[in-house]
Amino acid sequence: MSNCRDTLAFLDSVRTRNVTATFPATDFASLQQLGLVQFLSTDAIAALNKEVEGLATIRDAILRDGAEHARLAAEVQHESQRTRSILFHFESRQRQDSDRAQESQAVSQLQATDADMQAQEQTFAQLSAKRSLLDGMSGYSGGYVALTGLGAMALRDLGVALYRAQDDEFAAYWTQAQAVNRELDDLANQSAGYMSGLTGSLSSVDRSYLWAIAIGLAKSTGNPQTKVPTFLSAYQALRPLAGNEENLLMSAEILSASDQPIDANVQLLRGLDSRVRSLGVPKESSLGIASILLLGRRQDGTFADANLQQTLRLTQSYESAALLAVVNKPLDELAAKFTATRQIFRGWGYELSEDLELSSAYLTVSDLPIEGVGTKLAIIARGLGAYLQYPLVGASILASIPVLEANETLSVLEKAYETLGRRTGPLAQSELICLSIRLLHGIQVATVSELDATAVARATPGPVGGYYGGPRFYFVPLIVAHGYYFGTYSGIGGFHPGHVHGFGGGFSG
Repeated sequence: MSNCRDTLAFLDSVRTRNVTATFPATDFASLQQLGLVQFLSTDAIAALNKEVEGLATIRDAILRDGAEHARLAAEVQHESQRTRSILFHFESRQRQDSDRAQESQAVSQLQATDADMQAQEQTFAQLSAKRSLLDGMSGYSGGYVALTGLGAMALRDLGVALYRAQDDEFAAYWTQAQAVNRELDDLANQSAGYMSGLTGSLSSVDRSYLWAIAIGLAKSTGNPQTKVPTFLSAYQALRPLAGNEENLLMSAEILSASDQPIDANVQLLRGLDSRVRSLGVPKESSLGIASILLLGRRQDGTFADANLQQTLRLTQSYESAALLAVVNKPLDELAAKFTATRQIFRGWGYELSEDLELSSAYLTVSDLPIEGVGTKLAIIARGLGAYLQYPLVGASILASIPVLEANETLSVLEKAYETLGRRTGPLAQSELICLSIRLLHGIQVATVSELDATAVARATPGPVGGYYGGPRFYFVPLIVAHGYYFGTYSGIGGFHPGHVHGFGGGFSG
């Protein structure tokens, strides 16, 4: 089939009704089968034109019926008031029967008018769609061609993705694009299912937090029937250790995705929690940091608490220090990249904050080279700025997906936003955008192969999904915009944008 560049040019010429070049017949037939274009013969066009001539007549009929509907509705209301008034009970039986009959007749006439209007409005909508189709038609190969609604969306998406797909066969690109849509739908549907199980038991927990957990459960491996009960068991078991709701949710999700028994992991967390608190991490954050260390457990069963002691000297952000501590790279290499990334942000005018430290840590543990941070991150941050007051962390998470250019990343984020928004019900835009980032992040990572710098990592299952090659380290916390939390959680001081610690997708965040 034709490549994406030629297909885009053809679809765009159809959109602008300026088709001057002939597209290969087999490829054109494929576009029809995919539902991207519609081809009509001259006879079919003539028949459509004749059919839509009735639009004006139907519109006038709808206006007349609307006026009649208003008259009948007023009559029904008047008759109803009469038959329910006190005076009605003093009338004769004959007069009462007559009034009731008159009311019933008015109601029947109103219902008949309603049904007639609905039928006419449906016909009008159908003819209007055909009128729009005719307006978009362009002469082509002895007939007429136009984009379908699906074709218009495909044209938009292909225009964004052309930088990487221009020489690929369009059929291959389309197969991948449809797989993305199906996967987003599937993950969103699964998340909605888990959400119903979570809200019944955790009705007091904020809905956006529960959605973050539900998405994480959907992206993790394991038996779908036991994910929610396992999470709830972990949540209850960890309550005595939790300093705040966010750390409790994060830790419970990590435990629920582990292949080890919850009771055994709780005992390990007690020891790790004590250890990280001895290193200066306050109780508000200690359980979450201990959970990250548990997640990065080495093959020999030991933990990276010694690394954490060193990375806490590198950053005042406890989470950032924990993320850096469990990555299987030399600490001096991580420190150099982290410092360089942080310096880039400082050069852009960002002050020291939890946002800056977390963003630097996410990019440090990703596959994105330091040289590729600037332009891509700036474009994504600008796009997220329409939704988030503090877009840096979300932008860094998205920028760490190395195979997507900035504008395509934002395009896929828009799809995730629309897909989730149809299922979540009322949520703030900022919350929905952050949940959409969580839906996208860390997809297509086979294994966690780089945990802890001093030992071989334990094999960890990768997340469901296979359409983007994301960073290998994919179990990072994800923000859900919710006002502010006090700086003791981060160790930096002051107030910082609120976020929920969420791990999901086989520890995909």
